[in-house]
Amino acid sequence: MKQYIEVGYALSNRVKCQNCLQNIVKDDIRIGHVLTRPPGFGFDKKVWYHLHCLTSIKGDRNQDLDVVNIHSLKEGDQKKVRQKVDQIKKSSYQKKDQKEVKYLSKQEHFQNYVKIQRDLHFNQKLRQQAMFFEKMDQSDEQW
Repeated sequence: MKQYIEVGYALSNRVKCQNCLQNIVKDDIRIGHVLTRPPGFGFDKKVWYHLHCLTSIKGDRNQDLDVVNIHSLKEGDQKKVRQKVDQIKKSSYQKKDQKEVKYLSKQEHFQNYVKIQRDLHFNQKLRQQAMFFEKMDQSDEQW
């Protein structure tokens, strides 16, 4: 599912912020998170937020987020929106990096576990072979 960010000024007071559940005041900056769906599967899902309420975006973190309609804003508002989007991207990449580190540490622990199990199995085989040869030597001495 593709996603993008749509920004603009609120056209009326009827849209609610999905984070704080308060109405977004007319002519205030609003940020919409849009999830597009394939044709035939219904409408695109769009949720609106206040500029200060948007802290993270759920969805595919590997996908770059395009910002649509940013040129319709004033210069100062464009800078605010860009800073907010950069902040969100940075925080999502930090979370992704933390998950990768956690995954790699789990992978290293698993590899160490497999190595230890393999070594134990190999040592056990060596002991069995040594015991077999000791028995053979003892049986040869008896003859």
